[in-house]
Amino acid sequence: MLTNTKPGLIVLLLIVFCVNMGETWVSTSARGQSPVSAAEYQTAFAVQKFEREVVNFEFHDQTARWAMYAYSFSYFMLFPIVAATVLFALARRSELAPFRVLCLAVAIDYFVSLFCFLVFPVPERWAYPESNAILLSDQWTSNLIEFIRPISALNNCFPSTHVSLTVILLIVCWRFDLQFRDSISALLLTVIFATFVLGIHWLADITAGIFVGGMSVALALRWTDTSERRGLALESA
Repeated sequence: MLTNTKPGLIVLLLIVFCVNMGETWVSTSARGQSPVSAAEYQTAFAVQKFEREVVNFEFHDQTARWAMYAYSFSYFMLFPIVAATVLFALARRSELAPFRVLCLAVAIDYFVSLFCFLVFPVPERWAYPESNAILLSDQWTSNLIEFIRPISALNNCFPSTHVSLTVILLIVCWRFDLQFRDSISALLLTVIFATFVLGIHWLADITAGIFVGGMSVALALRWTDTSERRGLALESA
């Protein structure tokens, strides 16, 4: 079974990555000439209604340059670096449980999110003109968003995968006492803020991402505990 060995868990992550690439390609190819469909505009309108009174991006283009650079770096560069570092650190441990929890949580998180992407497609905030937001990172370079677009479709916004995966990393770091978890946590929190400041995600995306990430870790922990108890029962039989 894939979840019983570290190589198997790596294969599981590769499967998730390939499925995501395929879904993103299909979703992007189906758009034709229109980047955002009429149905997606309707969902964006519904999402914006819940934050119209508390969020105003009217002067988004006047955001300080240092903030634009800092949050762009956090979202596009810092996040994958920290994620890879945590994954590598847990893979080096002799015990399987921490690595298994992380990999299982990522897989659960993706397939729950995939269901939401297909049933409730929401365009990124900046792609909905009525939000007044811009893609702030484009003031640095449009190459940043173009680089990740093959694995992140424009309408795969709810829930925020960046946020849900960040929550998974945060919980796993603290649950398994990863070294430097204080510093890692501080860095990862900037990723969550970046999803909002850059004009990419709605508050609903962020809220849902926090919930899905936490739920995914809870299920992964339960799965791992059950598997370990079953293994001990077989050994003692």
